[in-house]
Amino acid sequence: MKFLVLTAFLSLSTYFTARVEAKEIVIISDLDETLRMANIEKKVKAASKLITGVKPYEGLVSIFQDLKKSNTQISFYYLSNSYPFLYSGKNWTKRYGLPQGVVLQRSLKDKSNSFKPRKLKEIAAKHPGASLLLFGDNIEHDPKFYSDFLNETRRPDTRIFIRDARLVFPTDPDITFFQTDVQITDDLEISESTTQKIKELPFFKLVPKFLIKNLKNRLVKACESAKKSSCKEEAEEKVLDVIEEIRP
Repeated sequence: MKFLVLTAFLSLSTYFTARVEAKEIVIISDLDETLRMANIEKKVKAASKLITGVKPYEGLVSIFQDLKKSNTQISFYYLSNSYPFLYSGKNWTKRYGLPQGVVLQRSLKDKSNSFKPRKLKEIAAKHPGASLLLFGDNIEHDPKFYSDFLNETRRPDTRIFIRDARLVFPTDPDITFFQTDVQITDDLEISESTTQKIKELPFFKLVPKFLIKNLKNRLVKACESAKKSSCKEEAEEKVLDVIEEIRP
């Protein structure tokens, strides 16, 4: 009897110690082209998608849901330079089942190059002991904003994940770049069932067709500016190589 009581006591002690020692996780994520298939590289196309509807990158949605389920102390912040009068980030994240969190969008008085850096520091200050997971994309300025934040704050336990929406395979020792959400499931210790679910998504739900088209257009323009011939064919071959490399 004494053995059973002692065993129960030790089990409870271990449980409560684990609860106390569990570190808080704070996820800060961009919206457009990180979570939303917005095609922001093409502003006119992006504007038209606001009318037809913007779908999510389903893989990252599943990853966020998995992180929420598997961590007792986790907070989500959705941080975007998009104006709220263009679309409601709060309504959009709710509609597509993203974990509930604080949505911060830029007002007309905020400059695009200062809004995110300021909010990053404000959020970090609210969670001084937390591990930070920063998600963004490389269509605009997220890699610079996040790297500058890391260099200025020297914040420990900070990890940066950037969707390579330009499909150019950049490298940086402080940043994990990914072309498809499948590539970061191991880094984030995502469950086997969720990982398999993401792997089974159709390729163009992981990498939308407009990203492939944008890459091809950039390759053609670069080729033409170098005054080469057969630019379209050359671009198509390079695009096929990229698809082959990133296809799960």
